[in-house]
Amino acid sequence: MKKINVCLPDLTKRYDIGKKPLAKLLGWGETTVMRYLNGQAEPNGEFLRRIEELSENPWEYLRLLEYNKDKGVLTEVAYRKTKAAAIKAILCDRATEAMQYVISLAEGDIAPSRVIAVLYYAQVCSLVFCNHPLFEEEATIAENLSVFPRLHEKMLQHGIHEIPMETSSLSEDERKYLNDIYETLNKYSPLTIAKAVSRDKERLLKSKNGETGAVAPMELKKYYMPVLKKYEVTKPTELGKFMKPKGPAGVKK
Repeated sequence: MKKINVCLPDLTKRYDIGKKPLAKLLGWGETTVMRYLNGQAEPNGEFLRRIEELSENPWEYLRLLEYNKDKGVLTEVAYRKTKAAAIKAILCDRATEAMQYVISLAEGDIAPSRVIAVLYYAQVCSLVFCNHPLFEEEATIAENLSVFPRLHEKMLQHGIHEIPMETSSLSEDERKYLNDIYETLNKYSPLTIAKAVSRDKERLLKSKNGETGAVAPMELKKYYMPVLKKYEVTKPTELGKFMKPKGPAGVKK
């Protein structure tokens, strides 16, 4: 019973849901599930795996919640409370929130690599033009890694899911930066964007004497200020000045 005792309190607390509503949401027979949850019966392996998956993956929990939304499984009050808790669990930091905002701009139809590119160049532009980062995530400069490997891994592991963002810690100006970079990069093919990111990583590596690893936001600012000035980029919508057009506008993948 150790595993269920570890996972269940995390699950009910994290998603602000009681044992009985959770039993209904899981849909495995309320009496049996309640016996598992109360320690009156030994849960089977499938149940344990499901509890662990939902505890570790708020995207999957939200998907389950939305799937059951119109089936009368939960009361309206219980649904709203646990949904808000699930979204809070997903938007656990500003970098993840910015990632989900970009996904919402694409209505969920976007590749992880494009999301990362939008975040990267939005971060760069915010640093250069506004003197502050959109988020504190450090970029990683290494040949075979995404510039934001933690966020990239989240998308690969949990998938691309558009979620409602009724409130946001991102300011209107910060959302506009993400909008502008998203629309600007949407004019270029995946290959063009990949080449631009690769080129910039190579130049950054050269400026760091080949030293791979994390690059703090202010290091990015120091590097990109003369670069954007050279290409006469004065605002996010002009970022295309140092990207070669490739393929039709509007390509999203």
